[in-house]
Amino acid sequence: MMDLKSKKHYIAIIGGSISGSEAAKVLADKGIRVVVFEMNNLPYGKIEDGLPCWHVGLRDKQEKNIDEKLDNENIRYVPKVQIGKDIPFKDLVEDWGFSAVILANGAWKDRPLPVENIEKFRGKELIYQNSLLYWFNHKHEPDYDGRIYEMEDGAVVVGGGLASLDVMKIGMIELVQKALKEQKGIDIDMFEMEKKGINKILSDNDTSLEELGLKGMTLVYRREAKDMPLKAAKDNSPESKRKAEEVSEKLLNKYVDKYLFKFLPLHIPVDFIEHNCSLKGIVFQEVEIKEGRVVPIDKFETLQTSQVISSIGSLPKKIEGLPYDRDWLKMRKDVDYMVEGFDNVFAVGNAVTGKGNIQESKIHGRKITEKIIEEQLIDIDLLEEWLKSFNEKVTDETRKETDSIENFIKDQPVQSEEIIQTILDKTKAFHDKVGYTTYKEWIREKTPIRLENMLSKL
Repeated sequence: MMDLKSKKHYIAIIGGSISGSEAAKVLADKGIRVVVFEMNNLPYGKIEDGLPCWHVGLRDKQEKNIDEKLDNENIRYVPKVQIGKDIPFKDLVEDWGFSAVILANGAWKDRPLPVENIEKFRGKELIYQNSLLYWFNHKHEPDYDGRIYEMEDGAVVVGGGLASLDVMKIGMIELVQKALKEQKGIDIDMFEMEKKGINKILSDNDTSLEELGLKGMTLVYRREAKDMPLKAAKDNSPESKRKAEEVSEKLLNKYVDKYLFKFLPLHIPVDFIEHNCSLKGIVFQEVEIKEGRVVPIDKFETLQTSQVISSIGSLPKKIEGLPYDRDWLKMRKDVDYMVEGFDNVFAVGNAVTGKGNIQESKIHGRKITEKIIEEQLIDIDLLEEWLKSFNEKVTDETRKETDSIENFIKDQPVQSEEIIQTILDKTKAFHDKVGYTTYKEWIREKTPIRLENMLSKL
């Protein structure tokens, strides 16, 4: 049990990934006690469930970093608790007795595909990125009981950025891997296919998409290849922007050549084709770019397909009891990390906003899990260098914001021993419910078997 005589505040943090773990560590290092509520077993967020599992080294480094922060005597990690469902937000703020609540929950809600009535195909012919990536990362686990997907030849992916390119890689790897095994008796693991690329794999085995009877998948983007956010400009100068556009176009072309998918720019989805209650195609409208804006024109194209994958971004899941402006939390204008209507509720990370980029936004942990996916470079070593640098910025800004949050609460009365004991008792009840003992033991027990380890034993 924690020392009740330390006379320090108790703070709740919702979400344990990069932003949440950093905020928790900053507070814990000051002697402030923290409860981290996490809706999943593991605190890693999209590093575990949204970053494709071929990023082994990157995943392991980031997860180890989070573990080092959360395994702290001043931090109580409470897994499998969803605020708004298992604990009403109003109760957490008003009844638990915390000095403050910090929102650090990630963006797990897929942005809806903007085609009227297409949601009726969701989970069937319409697949969203987050659920697809979760399946891809966990389908090898012996106890996996989630949704099963099978990639369809001729599938259409709507999106842009490297998140969408990862979806294309997943789809093409799945299609070619299956065709090679069934038609040629050739069994090649996912890691080799991702590293070498589909083109090289087919060439090495003296075959082709045509011989395998595959059409391949198509990525549809509302802008041009040069507009894809694959390379950020160093600054706002025209020359820097031009160079970034050139690199983005080259990177996209490399992906197309390496993984053999099709790319259709300057199109937006507007309608669908249905037959016998099943999706059979998507209608796209052509667009032009005028003064940086997407402008629809009177030209249409229908892509026949029985599978559409939407990869157009994610939003934070709304928590009942919090104020929102459409999809985003309402924040106070005078303090951009304090939630409107509260004097002790703060937000960092994707809980704040998903808008803006590294150069444009004040980073206080916002968008980190999305940025891992959406702005990674094609070379994994470059990705790791970029992510290391970016995380240093996130860490610095999160620390500054957390210091400011502490200043807001330092003059408030510290909880009584009775209130603190109530917090301990309530969190222990959640621990007992799932069999939680210590952080290290829980992580060891709940970390799933890794595909690379399974393959090494074959």
